Amino acid sequence: MLDGVPRELYEETLVKLKVREKSYLEGELLLRLGSRPEAMGVVVDGYVRIDFYDDDGNASTITMVGRGGMFAEAVACAGDPSIVQVQAASDVRVLWLDMNRMMTGRVMRETPYVGVIMANNVRMLARKNTLLVRKLQLLSQKRLRDRIKLYLVQRESGMLPKDTMAEQSRTSLARYLGADRSALSRELGRLRDEGIVSLDGGTINIVDRSFLEN
Repeated sequence: MLDGVPRELYEETLVKLKVREKSYLEGELLLRLGSRPEAMGVVVDGYVRIDFYDDDGNASTITMVGRGGMFAEAVACAGDPSIVQVQAASDVRVLWLDMNRMMTGRVMRETPYVGVIMANNVRMLARKNTLLVRKLQLLSQKRLRDRIKLYLVQRESGMLPKDTMAEQSRTSLARYLGADRSALSRELGRLRDEGIVSLDGGTINIVDRSFLEN
């Protein structure tokens, strides 16, 4: 968020923008469904999980956001109710930035680097939109095996972090893939038995890389 802002001006810039810092314990909600946040969040330490819920209350993890990542920026700008829920996936520290305040003429005049911060936010939003497109591509795969394959392709090609929090547990990976946990375990077991992957705790290691190419 502060890329391009001189380090000696970090504190002064954050004070002028009235940025709030708050800590949350793992499992705490940062953003509820239907709420109308006035500020966007930037993760300082830890991870948050962004979940979408269908009409039956089933959760699907859209993405995990780690250090330096942001969330709630779109609804904070638009003033619309949130259609996702944000929860602390670990103990986490978050900076809350009031988007409406940041876009006022007075703040723009008094805070020289607000334009830099806005440009950084636009770039981050563009990257997030790209990730969401990849997630939609993944969820469009009808077979769970194909979802796992595309997930691994995206991870191995650098489209997703190799140490993604989605692999922290079978439950979190199942939520990310929009799958039943038991079904995911069975399919991963088949892939292991076929010599395609090896399983090290929550991490999936590729053994037969031709699987990703076919």
